[in-house]
Amino acid sequence: MADWTALGTGLIINVILGTIVLHLAARFGKVDDATIVKAFMAALIVAILGLVLGYVYYLGGIIAFILAIVVIKYVYATSWGKAVITWILYIILMIVLLIIVGLILGVSYLALG
Repeated sequence: MADWTALGTGLIINVILGTIVLHLAARFGKVDDATIVKAFMAALIVAILGLVLGYVYYLGGIIAFILAIVVIKYVYATSWGKAVITWILYIILMIVLLIIVGLILGVSYLALG
């Protein structure tokens, strides 16, 4: 049985963080006309793909993560090269962000515990 609250919360967090990180990645990747609205649309599509494919299929989240290249290419109307560069920057920035958040949460847990 699905925990709908956790799925909804995860979707919202993925869209918010994905929008911010994808917008930065598109700017760093020199994508033409990289707007926050396009980043939001791409992040929303990727988050929904990840949620649906991850719920239906065991490796669906990984497949959706790879499909993000296609989503980036068509939402931003850019070349495949810039889409792949933006995707790689997206992965790197997301990992850095998650490490920073993890360290902050870990240190605050240790300080309070």
